[in-house]
Amino acid sequence: MYRRGQTFFGSIIAIYIGLYFVSPQIANFCLAVFFILLIPALILRYFFMDSLYKGSISIVPKRFVFNKNTIYNEHCTVKYFQDEKIVVLDNVANKKLEKRTFTITKEKNKVNVNKCWNEVCKIFDAFISLDSLASFYSYETKVDIITIKSTTGKDFAKKDNDIKIDSTNTGAKFVEMGAIQPDPYSRGLEHQRPYDEKFVNIDNIHQAEKTRERDIEAPQFIDLSDALDAGPNKIDVNNSGADEIAVLPGINIVMAKKIVEYRAANGLFKDADDFIKVANVKEHFISKIKSMIVIGEPKKADNGGDDDQGRIVDI
Repeated sequence: MYRRGQTFFGSIIAIYIGLYFVSPQIANFCLAVFFILLIPALILRYFFMDSLYKGSISIVPKRFVFNKNTIYNEHCTVKYFQDEKIVVLDNVANKKLEKRTFTITKEKNKVNVNKCWNEVCKIFDAFISLDSLASFYSYETKVDIITIKSTTGKDFAKKDNDIKIDSTNTGAKFVEMGAIQPDPYSRGLEHQRPYDEKFVNIDNIHQAEKTRERDIEAPQFIDLSDALDAGPNKIDVNNSGADEIAVLPGINIVMAKKIVEYRAANGLFKDADDFIKVANVKEHFISKIKSMIVIGEPKKADNGGDDDQGRIVDI
């Protein structure tokens, strides 16, 4: 969008200069008409683009569409409220039965919600998650991720606390006999009680064995960026795909796709500084990224080695 604006105004200036050499009066008149019509044209364009943004769900693959204002995949769900807000929610809870969410609103974040919805619909696929969307929006506004605590875990804990089990291994075990009644079948089938499911067989009461824990060494994790930095195989940003570039610190899959698109449209990167400028990462990532990348030459097609063979002469 920024380049289109530069091209448009550059063309206007070139036309004005050309007309000025022909006739200054005509050039000034055309310039005045242009500025008079520019303001209503921009207003009309704003409302036209805003209406297009609201219907952006049409560009999302149908398998990700829940309804006209909701899209989802395996990782997250995005709910759109026209002119008001966008809500992103995790689809899978963590081990603590917690889910995360964040909201982009017109009043709080000072952004065009309809345009944000259009940007989400453009990039939404099976790999988009709450983290990638939060990183995507963080370049335009502040994103506050909220954790929703589930009450299910508390209910289970409360029920477990009502059950008191004597886990000691010493001393005699006593069972309260007041609530235990004899087997009704010993008195004949005619004396059956309607609540026989409460019957307790005393012979089956025993203490459970204590669980033995195995000694397992905790696995050692190595940061992938440190491994790439130390190893000989660095990432060639001129020949790598988006999935490889996304490994670099401060760059997610969305940013990596944009970098690959820029490289395809404008040519290979000249040096590391050129790549850093296009990636637009934060300053504290620059030194780390430079130690992990190389600026390679374009890959040449394999000609089968015919050019390397000399001419055979029969003497």
